[in-house]
Amino acid sequence: MSRERQQRHLKILELVATRPLRTQEELAEALEQEGWDVTQSSVSRDIAVLGLVKIDGIYQRPAAANRHDIADPNERRLAESLLSVETAGEALLVLHTPPGEAQRAGSAIDLLAWPEVVGTIGGDDTIFVATRNRAAQSQLIRQLRGLMSWPS
Repeated sequence: MSRERQQRHLKILELVATRPLRTQEELAEALEQEGWDVTQSSVSRDIAVLGLVKIDGIYQRPAAANRHDIADPNERRLAESLLSVETAGEALLVLHTPPGEAQRAGSAIDLLAWPEVVGTIGGDDTIFVATRNRAAQSQLIRQLRGLMSWPS
């Protein structure tokens, strides 16, 4: 996947997490307002690739649709907030959230006290997660993407 498409997908996930978008046209307009040049067919493909679902007529991420199935409130917070998980070296992860969610999601990671995590730093929409080593990083990626329930 190209870096540009990956960034567009991240923006789409942010948009559906922060405002009610009911149609592909509304999503395309929101993307255009953010500076993206898109067509209805590219938005349609993006929706399919991201696995977005409509609940009560509003596009949502699959994790948001299934968040009630997660018993642990900290894991549920992560399922609701995480937009992407990326590696940065052998022991660092970069997590993206909608604006204003990184602190709460980072706190959820801290409260879970997973042994793979050495520490977190959260900004507005980005969290850096330091892991013990490459193996811990891989394990944490599996856990986080499992909570997100869609491939990133």
